[in-house]
Amino acid sequence: MRIAAILGVIVIGAMLAGCASHEVKALSPEPIENYKNRVTENGVTIAAQPFSTKETAEAVFTIDLTAAGYCPILLVMNNESADSQLVMKADIELIDSAGNVRKPVPANVVVEKFKHNKMAYELGFGIFSYTSADDANKKMVGDLSNKELPAEKVLLQNRKTYGALYFDLGPGLKTLPNATLIVPIHNMKSGQTKQIKVRMAEDLPLPQVQQESEQ
Repeated sequence: MRIAAILGVIVIGAMLAGCASHEVKALSPEPIENYKNRVTENGVTIAAQPFSTKETAEAVFTIDLTAAGYCPILLVMNNESADSQLVMKADIELIDSAGNVRKPVPANVVVEKFKHNKMAYELGFGIFSYTSADDANKKMVGDLSNKELPAEKVLLQNRKTYGALYFDLGPGLKTLPNATLIVPIHNMKSGQTKQIKVRMAEDLPLPQVQQESEQ
């Protein structure tokens, strides 16, 4: 009986481990000309795609970020100007349809609302569930952080780059339609700064995603 009980705990632990997992997917943007939300100024092209539904958010980030009012926006940038350009994430703003100014929310802050709790551990299921939830939380933080646009990004000549921005728009993302993403571009040679404004639209193509192989 004791052996059966031990085996039962192991099975339950394995099931909990499966439930508290986070699937990491690679994000491979489409060619920049495929995006509907796209603006080109002075040789720099900025494209933006919001993941504003449960289906699109889960397809790229595994979890439905929109359930907590977060809207991930993929930023794809291409520099065909004569100079290198600098993009600073702290300067980027989203002006929603109600006129509110939204700043990107750090990935680690977003993840706090989606972390797996350790209730099973507290109920006595032991190290199996505790370790599983902890590992899943770490993978979630790493995943969203790796997809996030870095604090500073240099756009080299004839190069493309991309990264995700996370905006807190509240339940239902009601102020997303007709919102405008403002991306300041700093010319590293002249020192001049220009703002590229991209208006959000619906029915956008979904970037290709694939499951990363386990290391």
